[in-house]
Amino acid sequence: MKKLKSFGGRNLGGASGAPGIPKNFAELQRLQMKMEEELKNLEESFAQEEVQVEVGGGAIKIIATCDRQVKDIVYEKDLLEDLEMFNDMLKTAMGEVWQKVEAIREEKTNAIIAKYNPLG
Repeated sequence: MKKLKSFGGRNLGGASGAPGIPKNFAELQRLQMKMEEELKNLEESFAQEEVQVEVGGGAIKIIATCDRQVKDIVYEKDLLEDLEMFNDMLKTAMGEVWQKVEAIREEKTNAIIAKYNPLG
């Protein structure tokens, strides 16, 4: 690839490129394919990673996987006597578990994307 020069003689990019940026399209494609493969493997691994949340001092416990599947909901039987409180606690626990799942997913996905970002 030929270096491009401006009218003032400054380099406009071309063959030299910026530091850390691959110089050809084939290298960028290779990096993209490698990143996509890692992201696919990460998505598969989310099925094995569990998140647990307890609310009400352990009155309700929810276990979910990072692929957004609820594995178990455990609650104290006496909570069913006050359905409104049970409902509120369940909503709180579900909200917390999904927040944890999304935080883990975002952190791990961003780590892979940053690893392959040619701009650093």
